Amino acid sequence: MIHIGDRGGACVALIASAAALAACEDSVADGYYGAYEADVQAGASAGASVSAGGGASASASAGAGAEGGAEAGANVSTDAEAGATATSGPCDLSGRWLVALRMVTTALGTTTAAHEWFYYEISQSGAEVTVSKGLHCGENTHGISAVSGNADFPKVWPAMLSKTTDTGRKGASASAAGGCQVSFEKRYEVISATNPYYLDPSKTLPTASEQASGSTPGWEDWDQDGQPGFTMSISGIASGQLYMTTRAWTSMSGKVASATTSFDLPLDWNSEQSVLGVNGPPILSQSASATKDSDASQHFATFVRLTDKQATGDDASVCSTIRSLAPTVASKASN
Repeated sequence: MIHIGDRGGACVALIASAAALAACEDSVADGYYGAYEADVQAGASAGASVSAGGGASASASAGAGAEGGAEAGANVSTDAEAGATATSGPCDLSGRWLVALRMVTTALGTTTAAHEWFYYEISQSGAEVTVSKGLHCGENTHGISAVSGNADFPKVWPAMLSKTTDTGRKGASASAAGGCQVSFEKRYEVISATNPYYLDPSKTLPTASEQASGSTPGWEDWDQDGQPGFTMSISGIASGQLYMTTRAWTSMSGKVASATTSFDLPLDWNSEQSVLGVNGPPILSQSASATKDSDASQHFATFVRLTDKQATGDDASVCSTIRSLAPTVASKASN
């Protein structure tokens, strides 16, 4: 995602102006694995464990995720159509899901929301959950206070789809008082830098002079525009482009209603980035202190079960539909 920060709780965000860009978002691309700490049989939270998102999506095409006309043809449905056939148990998550993440930061009196979209195919054995297919369908950032700015980067979405994945992510879903205790492990993602090398959070993200070459890791031009890293276009009081790489993590855990076709999970996250270049006024590269919004309710993941007719076709078509569906069936996470 598009946030700068340490791996504690506060982030350092690039501010497009004194009130235009609090860009401290958490996006998770290729990840880094650690021990899975959840006792899935007991329904314990899996949020403390770490997982990886490496690996390309075999069916991603060169045009995957491109916007414009592709979105117009997406398979968009209403809220009433979002629910699928009931699963075998009240806490069984097996099936196909739209997943929309929302993360909020504040800085210098501005508030910014970051959004990220995934497609999950989930399998479940007992209480243990596995994302058997997890497509990263893109992300953006927009201001939710009067003077905040927006950040868009759709040209990198095809590479996010082909170079990052949530396939293999572990979790748990088990009966608990009043519903189901659901969790998904901590998972890292890296955008526009060598995977899996930079999935290790102990590795410092590359600087502008450290371009990947052969077996030497470094930044990579994922959106193929001739600039280092990926290009984030900023609009607001100040406008321009930032060239960067990012690394972020997320984990999810909470109690949800049983046998539901839509639910929200509390989201924990953090991210960091390396700014490789700037095109625009100097204020675009000015760093300012920004923090994850202290209201935990502002950070969550919305899961919506898909019908058999929704989000079908190759991976690019699936992600196009996910992006088009999200504002309708996951409207809270899209604001």
